[in-house]
Amino acid sequence: MNLITVIQVIALLFGLTDFLTERYPRLQRDIYYISLFTITFLFTIKYYYGADIWNYVHFYNELSPSPKYVWYHSDSIPQNFELGYALLCSAMKSAGISFYWMTAIISLFYFAVIALLFGQIPRKRSFALAILVVLDFNCIFATYRQCLAVSCFILFILCFRDKKYFIGVLMALLTVLFHKSGLFVVSLTGLLMLVPSRRNTTSLYQLLLLVLVLTLILPIAQISSTFIQHLPLPLSYLNSIQHHLSLGRQIQTVFIVYAVTLFVIAYFTQYNRTRLQAITFSVIAGLILVAFMYQYYYLLVRLRSYFLPLVITYGFSLVQESENRGQRVPYGALVKQAASFLLLLYMTYATYAFNRDTKQMKSNIYIASTVFDLIDHRPSDVQKTQMNKALKYWREDFMKDTHNKVN
Repeated sequence: MNLITVIQVIALLFGLTDFLTERYPRLQRDIYYISLFTITFLFTIKYYYGADIWNYVHFYNELSPSPKYVWYHSDSIPQNFELGYALLCSAMKSAGISFYWMTAIISLFYFAVIALLFGQIPRKRSFALAILVVLDFNCIFATYRQCLAVSCFILFILCFRDKKYFIGVLMALLTVLFHKSGLFVVSLTGLLMLVPSRRNTTSLYQLLLLVLVLTLILPIAQISSTFIQHLPLPLSYLNSIQHHLSLGRQIQTVFIVYAVTLFVIAYFTQYNRTRLQAITFSVIAGLILVAFMYQYYYLLVRLRSYFLPLVITYGFSLVQESENRGQRVPYGALVKQAASFLLLLYMTYATYAFNRDTKQMKSNIYIASTVFDLIDHRPSDVQKTQMNKALKYWREDFMKDTHNKVN
């Protein structure tokens, strides 16, 4: 059984209930709470699951349980792991926390932050959660460092929105310390925040939609691949960027999601012009990345994890606040319904395609492995089986779609 596909299907089914309970807001709210609990539970019970555990488990087992030692010997940390994550893992080891419970804590922290963020969406929060799960499952279940960084980035935005600047700066610092990409997203968002306060205009989103269309037409990935080598960045950062930019694809089905998102935000913004706030700046930063880096899907999937929950929250709130005020938006209902249909169509296809593609893998890394397997099996046996699957993935399944490599 493919655990990720099961979670995606369950999330989609919960999301569909939002369209059946529009006249019953209290029931819709209660279903969302059940949905959030169910999705959180299913992601948290994973046990030594996925390909990334090959690196994460070895790192955790070999790390010193003394944060002080790790701090003074930071040069001994492997280049692909950040100091902040190493210190956190060391502190957890010193407290006697196992690798599984470390992953569970990260999962619970992430969904607690998502619950705090999605609490701002008036309605259809189960549908919002379904979009997040289908589009960003890899960040949630596999990339522990980035999952921490994304959680801290969202808290950074929320703190700045509420004018809690000290805690916000601390969250921004943790974002950078937990994952290399955090420096880029925090810097980009921070630079946009320095823009003098002005009204949020639809022309910006229209321009980004035009850029997105151009990146669909032009072979941007091939044109810019050599430019990256000349960036003034540390070698470890350049190696990571070049690795993630090694794949590029001009035509992608996810273009529908990006185009629909930009169109809906642009359309409703012209009837609901608000002043720029912290969450708006983060949304703009995320949409800039989507528009300009669309073809670099391997890197963009990582970077969009920071902004996806915020874009979902902003988009849903923008549309629903217009409805709450009784504001007359020409063809607003049609735009909303068409966008919802296209998103559901894409999410259904993405779930099917993922399940189809995983069946072709030799490693079977997505077959369910949960803490409940320990009822009938020894932990060491389950761990050994899962680690062997992860190793087989890196040896036989990883980067097999070489036809998408940028030349």
